[in-house]
Amino acid sequence: MVALLTRTLGVICPSCDFLNVVGAVRCMACGAATDGLSPASPARPPPPAAKAPSPEPKAAPVRASGMGRSASLLTPVPAPGSPSGLRQQPPSRTAPPASTSQPLPAPAGLRFGLTVLAGPARGQRFKLNPNGTQVGRSRGIVLFPDDPFVSPLHATLFVRDGKLVIRDEASTSGVFVSISSTETVTPGSAFSAGLRLFRYGGAIEPQPNWNRVDVLVYGAPLPNNQVHYAIEEVLLGDRPGRCVITPGPVLTIGQSRCDFSYANDEGLAPKHCEIAPLPNGAMIRDLSGGLGTYVRVPQERTLKAGDRLRLGQQTIQVEAIS
Repeated sequence: MVALLTRTLGVICPSCDFLNVVGAVRCMACGAATDGLSPASPARPPPPAAKAPSPEPKAAPVRASGMGRSASLLTPVPAPGSPSGLRQQPPSRTAPPASTSQPLPAPAGLRFGLTVLAGPARGQRFKLNPNGTQVGRSRGIVLFPDDPFVSPLHATLFVRDGKLVIRDEASTSGVFVSISSTETVTPGSAFSAGLRLFRYGGAIEPQPNWNRVDVLVYGAPLPNNQVHYAIEEVLLGDRPGRCVITPGPVLTIGQSRCDFSYANDEGLAPKHCEIAPLPNGAMIRDLSGGLGTYVRVPQERTLKAGDRLRLGQQTIQVEAIS
């Protein structure tokens, strides 16, 4: 029983009552035998405490040049007293160096983009190349392959002197641009309101007096000494539609109570726009409240952010990209 206890419990010295570790034969304090039979040996001083191991040298981060971030390479710091002191060692040649590449600066001036607001490609966005972006059904960068009103190469957009310019590439259906307030057009010009396309015919001069020699062609008479102006609706396939001829100072287009009224056209405001004849053309005033009145671009036109385009069935807005 005693042997079992000494193998499991600490041993108390019979001479100095010091509690020794399990299985101790001699007292760790006085050197006497723990069984009380062996003569006591002179006391020995307690063993010195074990010296703690010196900490591992820490690694100092190396600052990567050019990027302002710590590189993934760590250089060990030598222990104090070493010849090199705390001087950092160069990184290994086999380790990949920190990247110092910087993004290329954008070209000077604004960048522009297009967002399709309505039409088969609604929701699509395009970033324009300052050197030129071609738009078409089968040729170019911005393509609308399912729009039958878009020509194979319809238009080109490019930046000139920091401004965005659109050029009609002899397209069949034309390029239309929204007007901000008023726009002056020449006779024969086309403009669009809602889903309708119109052509300003210009002034119809009074019929000269009959000289009893020429044969007149039947038609509705016009009052003498009074100039009339004509505007006609253009139907699908460039066919003439309804025409209004009036001597009045203003002709209106809208959903109701206008010279051209289309009650079921949701793209029209109640009074969408008005056309005032001028000696050499007409002035179109937009009254749509944001729905937009569009004029056809004869060749080129300068655009700004917020302008809207009509190319075929697509209504597109110009955006500036910072």
